[in-house]
Amino acid sequence: MANNSGEQAAAAAGDRAAQPSLTADRERREIKGGIPYTTSPGVFKKALELIIPAERPDKFGANYMETILKLSGGSARSVPPLLKKMQFIGADGAPTLLYSKFKTDGGRSQAAYEGIKHAFSELFRRNEYIHKADEGGVKDTIVEITGLKRSDPIVRLMYQTFDALRGFIHGDVSSVSEQSNANSPTIDHNISPGASSRLSGGTLGISYNINIVLPETENIAVFNAIFRSLNENLLK
Repeated sequence: MANNSGEQAAAAAGDRAAQPSLTADRERREIKGGIPYTTSPGVFKKALELIIPAERPDKFGANYMETILKLSGGSARSVPPLLKKMQFIGADGAPTLLYSKFKTDGGRSQAAYEGIKHAFSELFRRNEYIHKADEGGVKDTIVEITGLKRSDPIVRLMYQTFDALRGFIHGDVSSVSEQSNANSPTIDHNISPGASSRLSGGTLGISYNINIVLPETENIAVFNAIFRSLNENLLK
């Protein structure tokens, strides 16, 4: 009896030891489409909620999440990679302008929309209004792209990750391309009526008023590039 009990205990321990391996095998599966997901979508949503009132860090990493956002452990590890896919933080962990916009009441919905389009670009390639689709429609698109069974737990996790982010989208939002155009510098060429098209000594003189609308950005390199281009192409 003692030997049987020992064998049963060893078998049970072996089963428990095998469970992480099975989980790891599932996570290592190569899934078509590159649709991001986290095994803790609730933690991901909580992180987005906590970002709003918290101070913006120089670098969004484990120390910031643990100390400021009070998020730690394995369930929080997927947050930075997801934020990178959303282009909320750069490769070095530095928050982007989109991150800053998400923290504002007026810009949050647009930032969430742009972020979800970056992270779930394959879904938007299939349906540009996927963020307005119901659960069934989103899951159908995920199944179509990945080839997974609808009952696969990963389909559920992909949907819940997607849904956690789109929950911040409210009202009207514009496409990324439209928003990018709106933030691009524009130059209006207005010919001065008093000095335009006058002949003097056989030469034509034209006077221009150039109005420049600069984009909203905290990156000084953008302004340097704009004024360098003006100097090279217009002011010489």
